[in-house]
Amino acid sequence: MNHPNQKMSTRDILSIIAAAIMAFIGVLIETSMNVTFPTLISQFKVDLSMVQWVTTGYLLVVSLVIVCSSYIKGRFKERNIFMAGVLFSIIGDLACALAPGFSILLIGRLIQAIGTGIVLPLLFNIILERAPMAKRGVFMGMGGLIVSMAPALGPTFGGIVVNFTSWRYIFWFVLPLMIIGFVLGFAIEQITPLVKQKFDWIRLLLLTIMFTSLTLGFNTVGQSGWLNGKLGLCLIITALAVGIFIAVSNRSKRVLINISIFKNPVFTLALIAYVLIQFSNIGVNFVLPNYAQIAGHATAMIGGMILLPGSLISGLLNPVWGRMYDNLGAKKPILIGNSIFFIAIIIFAVFSLKLSPMMILVYYLIFAIGVTMSFANTMTYALTITGSEKEADANAIFNTLQQFGGSIGTVIASSFLASGAGHSPAAVMQSGTQHVFIFFGILIFINFFLYNFTFKLGHKLMPNL
Repeated sequence: MNHPNQKMSTRDILSIIAAAIMAFIGVLIETSMNVTFPTLISQFKVDLSMVQWVTTGYLLVVSLVIVCSSYIKGRFKERNIFMAGVLFSIIGDLACALAPGFSILLIGRLIQAIGTGIVLPLLFNIILERAPMAKRGVFMGMGGLIVSMAPALGPTFGGIVVNFTSWRYIFWFVLPLMIIGFVLGFAIEQITPLVKQKFDWIRLLLLTIMFTSLTLGFNTVGQSGWLNGKLGLCLIITALAVGIFIAVSNRSKRVLINISIFKNPVFTLALIAYVLIQFSNIGVNFVLPNYAQIAGHATAMIGGMILLPGSLISGLLNPVWGRMYDNLGAKKPILIGNSIFFIAIIIFAVFSLKLSPMMILVYYLIFAIGVTMSFANTMTYALTITGSEKEADANAIFNTLQQFGGSIGTVIASSFLASGAGHSPAAVMQSGTQHVFIFFGILIFINFFLYNFTFKLGHKLMPNL
């Protein structure tokens, strides 16, 4: 386990690099497919509501695998966990690259999602176990760079590939990196002792029902509006599953995830704020490339590349925000980041009926800086204040809801786009995009209140943070 002044060994650094490579690839491909939707619709003769499951289904499976990560980490050696994650990723990658039809492509994406769900929380577990406490903010910032920068780089990568070759090469190009990650993974050595416990399959089934019904319910909004029977039924099923899940959790002696951690109000409030950031971030990364192509008549490459400057600059600044956390505490970088984030969303909402590629590029730069400044630091603050004995569970919950928040963000953004008004696809896209940003603006405004209570309560528990 980490100590305040310990030095990291070469094996520790290689372990982080291996996990970071695989986590980056998983999140990169997650959004690189967004820019291919017009091509997939044309090639496989399916509509947008079906194609978006390439992303939504992927995120849903990632969420369900991540929720098992606390048990997996305690039961199996980290090296074996990592290798299994890489193999799932490679198998899914090859299935997608060779897919003869949409159904095989979707199956390949779901297999690939299992690999990402295994590796993503392992990255943060490795950092938490190996990074010195005095540098935890910096290393968690680097981990946060993976999950916040990769979604924005995805459309750029996908757009360039589609423009010059075929969407299938998205999967071929990342395959060598997966092999490199596999080789580096041999550096991972076990630090914490293993514990043989029984897995709680019943609670996993209930979580699957919860996540799937909620996703399917929100997926009906685009065609049927917010007041429709299908959404209502799905919400009722979700609520029942939540109630049963809590009841079973209070009695079960089997291991899945420790929900008693939600009794800590600081953790819970910070988690909600974190999910709202990811919800909005993934939603925006889904909307803007499609807006540029449909409303702005840009190519797939331009649609992806307009996010690149913001992604690179904000990503390179991520370790700086981590140092701000280490030197100034959590409150300043998080609140400043949320303010920048909110301002960028308001600007997008105001100009969304007429956004040029250059306007998107500039506004997205502001947006991305705000996201990266608040995103990883929120997670670091919550995990630190939770305590080392519950870090694995807290990490699993954060990563699960981060992915599920992205899944729901994509679904709702897609629904808002479909609900736009106009006499042409471009006009519908512009109107729907404005609705998206107004909705996201409300969510990020709520974060100010969440953070206010989070820091007040957190100061009482740990004044130095």
